[in-house]
This record gives sequence, structure tokens and C-alpha cells, in this order.
Amino acid sequence: MRRFGLIGEHLGHSYSRSIHQRFGDYEYDYLETPEEGLPDILHNEEYGGFNVTIPYKKKVIPFLDRLSPVAEKIGAVNTIVRKDGRLIGHNTDYYGFTYMLQRNQIEVVDKKCLVLGNGGASAVVQQALRDLEADEVVVVSRKGEDNFDNLGRHFDSQIIVNATPVGMYPNNGRSLVNVDNFNRLSGAVDLIYNPDKTKFILDAMAKGVPCCGGLSMLVAQAKQSSELFQGKRISDEDMEEVIFDIRSEKLNMVLIGMPGAGKTYLGRKLAERQGREFVDLDDLIVEREGMPIQEIFDTKGEEYFRTVETEVLRETCKRQGLVIACGGGIVKRKINYNYARQNGRIVWVKRDLNKLETEGRPLSRTHTMEELYEERKDAYESWSDYFIDNNQEFN
Repeated sequence: MRRFGLIGEHLGHSYSRSIHQRFGDYEYDYLETPEEGLPDILHNEEYGGFNVTIPYKKKVIPFLDRLSPVAEKIGAVNTIVRKDGRLIGHNTDYYGFTYMLQRNQIEVVDKKCLVLGNGGASAVVQQALRDLEADEVVVVSRKGEDNFDNLGRHFDSQIIVNATPVGMYPNNGRSLVNVDNFNRLSGAVDLIYNPDKTKFILDAMAKGVPCCGGLSMLVAQAKQSSELFQGKRISDEDMEEVIFDIRSEKLNMVLIGMPGAGKTYLGRKLAERQGREFVDLDDLIVEREGMPIQEIFDTKGEEYFRTVETEVLRETCKRQGLVIACGGGIVKRKINYNYARQNGRIVWVKRDLNKLETEGRPLSRTHTMEELYEERKDAYESWSDYFIDNNQEFN
């Protein structure tokens, strides 16, 4: 069986193997290596080719025999094919990025584009934007002429592309820019695919700005790489199916709703049916604090509980592919929405108030279910992507 691999420094959270296994019948290895190990890997003839990721997209070039026109123009390589004993460098990120813009209907013609970062990924973005006839392409880096200290002179930018790892797992929740400062913004693009939606993208979504994360770029560049590996065309329909499958596999299902609505019961059933791990946030809080929820409320107060709840949600929602049952009051803190949404679809579990289980629920001792529902219903509605009616028996 043919053998290919991904070369990089840290590959523990890569999706590449899963994607390539969907595109072709070949072995695909993760080849973590320090820089000094590059020559040995590249000259290992067991491999018919490689993908290359951070931080080696420029560093592999001296070891190659030839570059494709696109790779030569950009000065970065992410795909290498061994042909007749020679190593040929390609850049399929260019195709992936342009496909992502087209797929998400983000138009850059005649617009001022701000690119965050100046590494190998940035070089691809800059070239593509110029080829797509952007009016101006400004590159912002930490130490360049245009940097984050003088970013204000570019608040008129219409498109922003994050080509840095800021906001990437496990450092979720970070962003280099405040989108509120960009009043002409008509497109926000992040090359990061883990998490599914970075803080930068979530902020753009909140303002109604067309935006997208990097998953479609990742799959599109892998599709063109696989075509080069196999010497055959892969249809766009097959590529879209892979994008859908990967996103469905990785996204969490986050259950919200009133206390006693059945989130834990339904969550366990859904996780069992889908072969996913089930997580109950209240169980994690009890384990962390070493006491029941009721005792936390009684001895430390609700505000303390909400702070712990937010921290547990933040850490849990960095993970992927889970079914997560949240406490009924998770919607009381707006910041929790971004934590839940970054890697998740949010599902409102609805149940008639007269059917809710209230025994052992701390706030049910001091508030009626009607009062709690009135306080939270708008948040349940606005947070959720869809709902489950749990008034019927769940089989």
C-alpha cells in the first residue's frame, strides 16, 4: 500500500489522517520531527509524498528538487510529491484558501484586506488576495512597520484574515483584534480549524459580519494534495461530504434548558446512540469541589458556583465530539455562550414546567419554576441552534 505522511513539529491534534483516509486508499502517518530531522524523513523512499505544516513550510524548500509555479511564487510548500526519485514541492493551501472564500461568499475584489501574521500561511493569503484583485493588502505583525500597536490606522479595513495561531487549541478564547473597531468590516476569515469557531469568528458572528473558520480550507487543500498523491481527480461533491462529516464528528452537542428538563437522561441516550462520550457539567463541578451542588450553594453562594461552572464549561468545551449536559442556569452568564459555541451546536431541551423534576434543585427552594423560566427563556431561545421536545417518551 502506498504511504504518505504529514511533517510537522507538533501534530497531536491534526485532522489530516482522518481527512486523507476519506479521500484515498493509502497509509498516512504523522511524522513529528525537530528541524534537524527533515533530511532523513524527506529522503525516506518508503514515502511517496508528504504534507508539511507549521513550522516547516519554508524550511523544507532547500531539500527539494523543484517547485511548482504556485509554490515558487508564494515561497512556501505544504505538499511534496516524489516523482522519478525527485522531490517536487507544491502549495495546495492557495487552492484551499481561495475555495474557502468562494464557498463562504466572501468577496475581496477592490477591498482593503488586513492579514494578521507574516509566516508561511500569511504568504499564501497575501498572494491569493492580490490575485483576487483586492484593492490593498496590509500585513500586520508584532514587529513590522504595521503592527498591533499602530493597528488603529487600519480600522478602515473591510476584510480581516487571521493567519496566526492565536486562538488555536489549547489557547482558545484569544483574539488579536477587537472587531468592534472595524466599522467597514464585510468579511472575517480565520485559518484556524480547532476550535471550529475562534473568538475572532464568534465576535464577527455577533456583529453579523460574514465569516468562516479554517475547516473548509483544510479539507480543500487536503483534497488537492490527495489528487497529487494519487494522480486522480476528486470531485467537489466528495470534498463537501468530507467537510460535513468532519464537522459533524468534531462538534459537541451542548444541551441547555430548565432544571429537571431531562438533559442528563437525554444526553446519555444521545451519546450512546452516536458513540460519543457524555459529560455532565454538574458532575464535574461536584468532583472538582468535593461536595454536592446544594452544599456549594449553601456554603459558598450562587456567585461562587457560577464562577466554577463557567471555568468547567470553558475547559470542557475545548474538547470535541462530546455530548454535554449543562446546568439550567448556564445561560445566566453571557460569556458562557462563546465557550459553548466554539466547538458546539447548542440544543434546547424543552419540557412543560409542570413536568419538571425539582427535587434537589437549589434554586427551586427560593424561586418558582415560572420565575426561573421567565428569567431564562429568551436566552434559551437565542442561544440554541435547535430544540428537543422532551414532553414525549424518549426511546
